[in-house]
Amino acid sequence: MSDVDRDERLVRARQRATVARLRFINSVQSTRRRLSPARLKEDALLAAGDYIEEVRHDARQTIRRHPIIAVSAVAGLFAMLFWRPARVTGMYGLRAAQILWLNRRLWRQSDE
Repeated sequence: MSDVDRDERLVRARQRATVARLRFINSVQSTRRRLSPARLKEDALLAAGDYIEEVRHDARQTIRRHPIIAVSAVAGLFAMLFWRPARVTGMYGLRAAQILWLNRRLWRQSDE
């Protein structure tokens, strides 16, 4: 093996190492940009905005399909907020549901 051949191989190896180093540096910089706080915040805001828009669209579709139920739900909400007997009844209902939930084993079918 001659010195010229060895020098040529060394030059090619150095060129490959330089290319690999440049690729690595480029990859690290790209990853840093992608993981920067500003970019992550922007991505989170976009994802949250998309989700909120999807929920709004679904709610609108549901209200269009079931207008009577939607009006009843709104009326019930206002009654719960502003009409004391409805609030008291709702509180008793929540308390009864809590008691039933805590004692759910009593009504469970047991195979033992």
